[in-house]
Amino acid sequence: MKDNKKFNIINRKTDIKELVLNMIQELPERQKNIIIKRFNIDQNGINTLDKIGKEYGITRERVRQIELEAIKKLKYIGEKHNITLILNNIKKAIKDCGGLMSEEEIIKYLFKDKSRDNINKRVSLLVLSLDDKIKIAKETKEYKKIYFYKKENFTKFKDIIGMLEKYLIANKKNLSLEKILNLLKDKKFSYLSKEFVKFYLTSNKIILQSVVGEWGHQKWPHINPKNARDKAYLTLKKNKRALHFIEITDGINQIWKNEKKANNQTVHNELIKDKRFVLIGRGIYALAEWGYRPGTVSDILLEIFNKDRKAMDQNEIVKKVLKKRNVKKNTIILNLQNKKYFEKLANKIYRLK
Repeated sequence: MKDNKKFNIINRKTDIKELVLNMIQELPERQKNIIIKRFNIDQNGINTLDKIGKEYGITRERVRQIELEAIKKLKYIGEKHNITLILNNIKKAIKDCGGLMSEEEIIKYLFKDKSRDNINKRVSLLVLSLDDKIKIAKETKEYKKIYFYKKENFTKFKDIIGMLEKYLIANKKNLSLEKILNLLKDKKFSYLSKEFVKFYLTSNKIILQSVVGEWGHQKWPHINPKNARDKAYLTLKKNKRALHFIEITDGINQIWKNEKKANNQTVHNELIKDKRFVLIGRGIYALAEWGYRPGTVSDILLEIFNKDRKAMDQNEIVKKVLKKRNVKKNTIILNLQNKKYFEKLANKIYRLK
C-alpha cells in the first residue's frame, strides 16, 4: 500500500477511538444511546431495532429514523473534529489497494496491530458510515464484506476471482502468486500491480492461500484442510522435512491454533492409514512424494541394489539408506548380514545375490 507512512503520522496524532467517542458524546441523549447500542460501542452486544424500540416504547422504524438522524448529526459534528482527514485517508487507502478493501483490512489499516480489539471494529464501522460516497458489498460465500467507491472496481474484482476459479478447477493444481500474476497478464490484466492482486485475493473466500504459500480452491483439502491427516500433510510440507508424529501434532496445533486441538494418538492413527505418509523411523514420518517408499530396512536395501546394479562399499550403502530411513547405522549393517539377499565381499563390499 502506498503512502502508509503518511497515514501513520496522522494516526499517531489522532486517536481515532477517542475522537469518535467524543463525537458521540455531543449527540442528544436518546440518539447517543441508540448509536452506542446499534454499533455496540459499549461492547454489550449489538441491539436490534425491535429490542431498542421496546426499551423506548417506539416502533422499530422510528428507531431506524433516529439512528439515521444521529449519523447525519455525527457527520456535521465530525467536521469540527477533522473526521474528514480520516475519511480521506481511508479513501486513499482503498484506491491504493486496487479500488476496494475488505472490512478487516480497513480495521487493520486504521488500528494496525490492535485490529483484534472488538471496539476497534465497532468504531471503524461507525466511521465508515459517515462517508456517503462509500459503497458496501455484503459478505457472501464468495467474498468478505467489501468497501469501494467505484462499482467498476468491484465488478473487476469479481470477474478476476471468477476467472481464476475456472482456471483452478480446469487445471486442478495450485498456483503461486507469480503464476497468478502471469495468468492475469495473459488475460489482459497486466495493469494490475502485485499489491492490487494480493488485496483482491485476501478479499475473496473462494481462492485461498495454504500454509505453504500456494493458492488454490477453498474446497481442496490441501488448501483448506478439515481433518487431521490433511493438516498433517500440510505441516510436513511447511517444515520441508520428516517429523516425529508428536512434532506433527504440535505443528498442527500451532498452525491451526483457533481450531479444535489435535491429539497425538489421533494424528498417529491418521498417518498410519494414509499412503501419503511413510514411516521412516521410530514414530518419524516423511511424505511419499519426497521419494520415500514404505517397507523395512531390508526392502530399502533391495531397492537400492536393484536400482544401482553394482557392488557397493558399506559406508556408501549406509548413506543411501539413511536418505530414506531414520534408523541407526548398526540396524542397516545387521540387515546386510541377511545371506538370503546379500553377499559380503572383501573390504566390507556388498552385492546382491
